[in-house]
Amino acid sequence: MIDEENEDEEILKKGITLKSALKNLLVIFFILLGAAFIYFGYGPDQWSNLFIGFFLICIGTTIMQVQKSPPEPIRQTLTILLCNLCGLTKVRNYEQGDFVFQKRDDCEKCNQSMEVKQIYSVKLKKPTEPNKKKENPKLKQENKE
Repeated sequence: MIDEENEDEEILKKGITLKSALKNLLVIFFILLGAAFIYFGYGPDQWSNLFIGFFLICIGTTIMQVQKSPPEPIRQTLTILLCNLCGLTKVRNYEQGDFVFQKRDDCEKCNQSMEVKQIYSVKLKKPTEPNKKKENPKLKQENKE
């Protein structure tokens, strides 16, 4: 629900651009030209006028439907760890192999193992960490030799 409201606000902030205005004018032009072909008959015969007019209307409505796809939102997966003894809560980035109720890491206060309580994903507006490229292990071995 909140995501939809944010998208609506972004659409309202955009306003009218030259590109969208030209696109709308082009759509109106094709639809009106198609209707004129059907109604007034500029072609050689009635069937040609109908097909040309219908074709122009189809082009206009197709242009009207073309939209730029929104980019995929950037997501970050987080893990919440909880110490059952002292109640310390720790939030960290998700690591491969994390699962709920798993005993993981030691508590900073009492040195007992902490349990994974929640794993969830949040949508970010900006990336927090640059993408890290994983090096191929074979290349590392070749570089060492």
